[in-house]
Amino acid sequence: MRKKHRIIAIIIVALVSLSMIGSTFVLFFTNSSSGASASGSGNNANSQVQGLQSQIDSLNQGLKSNPQDTNLRLSLANAYYDMGMLQLDSSQEQAAASLKQAVAAYQEVAKTNKDNVNVLVDLATAAFYSGDNTLAETTFKQALTLKPDFFNALLNYGYFLMNAKGDYIGAIAEFNKALNTNPSPTDADRVKSLISMAQARLSGGQDSKQPISSQGNK
Repeated sequence: MRKKHRIIAIIIVALVSLSMIGSTFVLFFTNSSSGASASGSGNNANSQVQGLQSQIDSLNQGLKSNPQDTNLRLSLANAYYDMGMLQLDSSQEQAAASLKQAVAAYQEVAKTNKDNVNVLVDLATAAFYSGDNTLAETTFKQALTLKPDFFNALLNYGYFLMNAKGDYIGAIAEFNKALNTNPSPTDADRVKSLISMAQARLSGGQDSKQPISSQGNK
């Protein structure tokens, strides 16, 4: 995978946002209290989106000449995924469109890489954030069948269960499985934060869930 920890990074940013402004489902980029800083952040995101669009255009051109090139198609899927995540904070419609393109590209890659759990988890997560919860759940389960102790899959599936399904008990179970994979101390702390969040909701505590501006990855 081009970005081994893409999904984890997205959830990390989501957690930061959650702790600061109470968003769960998901505000990926925290807004600064400074108007100038917020504007600068927006300009930076726009610049990144433009760069990704240029990358996407080049990859699509390459695939016209080499439609069977799996590496090119995986790079295309990753670029659409990254662009969709960047767009979540500004346009849910554009983000969903980009993430659906990512899903389609990951599905093509998965046809010849059925046992690649990284691809499957990215596919599942992109499906989740594009609004296709059925595909997301099916693909998360497929990845975990192949590799039951895959930290990324456990973390993201738990996050999916908590936010898309409202299944806090199931989410806590997946998060505990993730802890049992002996992650780094930093990752373990983040999982524990998610467990605390799920437990608070389960006990009827204040729900910090906020719909994505209408989703976030990884």
